[in-house]
Amino acid sequence: MPPLLQCHRITHSAGTKPLFSSLDLSINEGDRIGLVGHNGSGKSTLFSIINNSSEPDDGDISRSRHLHIETVEQFIDPGLLELTLSQALAEKLPGEEKDFSHYKVEQLLTQLSFSMTEFKFKVSELSGGQQNRLMFARAVINNPNLILFDEPTNHLDLRTLLIFETFLCSVDASYILISHDRQFLDAVTDRTLFLRDQKIYNFMLPYTEAKHRLDEQDETAAARLKQEEKTIKGLQASAKRLALWGKVYDNEDIAAKAKSMEKRIKKLEENKTFVSKGSRLSLTLDMQSSRANRMMHIENQDVMSPGDNPIKLFHIDEFFIKPGDRVALLGHNGAGKTTLIKEMMNRYHNDKDGEYIKFNPQCDIGYYDQEIDGLDPGRSLTETLRDRCLRASENEHKTSLIKAGFPYLDLDKKVRVLSGGEKARLMFLIIKLNQPNFLILDEPTNHIDIQGKEELEQQILETNATVLITSHDRRFVDNIADRYVLIHQNKLIEINNPDWFYNLGPDSSEQIRENPASGIDQPVGDSEEAILNRILELETLLEEDLARKPKFQKPKLQMGWREELEALNGKLG
Repeated sequence: MPPLLQCHRITHSAGTKPLFSSLDLSINEGDRIGLVGHNGSGKSTLFSIINNSSEPDDGDISRSRHLHIETVEQFIDPGLLELTLSQALAEKLPGEEKDFSHYKVEQLLTQLSFSMTEFKFKVSELSGGQQNRLMFARAVINNPNLILFDEPTNHLDLRTLLIFETFLCSVDASYILISHDRQFLDAVTDRTLFLRDQKIYNFMLPYTEAKHRLDEQDETAAARLKQEEKTIKGLQASAKRLALWGKVYDNEDIAAKAKSMEKRIKKLEENKTFVSKGSRLSLTLDMQSSRANRMMHIENQDVMSPGDNPIKLFHIDEFFIKPGDRVALLGHNGAGKTTLIKEMMNRYHNDKDGEYIKFNPQCDIGYYDQEIDGLDPGRSLTETLRDRCLRASENEHKTSLIKAGFPYLDLDKKVRVLSGGEKARLMFLIIKLNQPNFLILDEPTNHIDIQGKEELEQQILETNATVLITSHDRRFVDNIADRYVLIHQNKLIEINNPDWFYNLGPDSSEQIRENPASGIDQPVGDSEEAILNRILELETLLEEDLARKPKFQKPKLQMGWREELEALNGKLG
């Protein structure tokens, strides 16, 4: 495919921080690219250079004369808020098309799952997910041949995410998208660019396969470097020995051999295999254990919306969390997930022994809220730890911040100037230092990069933490959770497998069937074919989980799958 755009030896810095060094990149017609890199690696800066909104410090860019770039807006333009949905989309069209655009506008809105009734809604009346779909529509309506998406999946509910996936798989334009959602990247891209070490690592593969290939390259490079350093060390010892002999025996030939060997050593040092340093930031958690039978218990309660005129969002018959449980709280945007979590935290701080929620006296919660509102913007990094982490000393605070990737000279930096990723790291550092025994994580993946997600997953699994999480990142949920509770049709229910929810629209009236053997489960038809398909699915899930390393297996889910298999086989018998 002919190139749409080529970056030649791009070099650029943000202040004193170098982002790119002689970076080369080619974007071709038909490319579906995922751009991956840790927070602060320069992904958004690279976008601004590609779309010509900023200039690199050095290097140049070749653009096809047919190139038409659109960038998906991050925020709705306030000037659109009083327009209807149709008007806000038509406004993006060239002047000569606006009066004849009804069919084009309505066709695109329909493709993006808007109803005809919603065409007349004001933009200010749209939900966050609907506004995201509108911004997407505004980017594609003029048929660009290259679209740039900067974190399009952040804060999206699952329904909108699936709509994006479906639409992107059918769009004709080339695109590059920055995302930390691994499942989304695998679904919509076939080429992956890793931005790290101030350059691009290019793979003609979707994310997961590309990451495996990158890891293999890193392992090979590390092994080669180890061998090279072993060779250099041996040569250095020999050169030192020869130099000593030449001096002791006053032998010019031996001394010349020593100097020749030193030149060889210098050349080997200069050409040593490069091994990536990866992200400077690290994420770790320390958890205390608990001997409590139940950490938290809610029974026969309504969850109400906040505000002066609250309405009932959903009802809880019974919900409890035991030590070691890793519970995913599922539900579409607006269902009440964050409302429940905020109510739990309010009761934990102000009414721990009350009737609404019963907390075990041993329960010590570490809470991460999705808006990171718990951080005071006017306090510095060290002041924040002094306020929030009373168990550690001032020196321990500073050491911990440096180990987490915050430079010593930045320790007095105010929270207000931190990036979203840096604030997330600070929140997790607070949790680490306080060593809680129960984590409540509300959308913890919104502000952390893929490496941070993988570190967080590893830490939770290795510490056997008790966790309640909400997240729209399906792979994070699948890797972490061993229990799933769902807000559905104004009730909190437990399901055995999240796949059913992933395919459930917010307006679905489909009922969940109760399985007496294994609690509430996904719907299964009564036909022999449906039962056999479900048996095959369960056997595959069980086989795949048993193939994992023991610490990554989910015994509770295995038990549920086996019980359901027994019940389904009984139906066939």
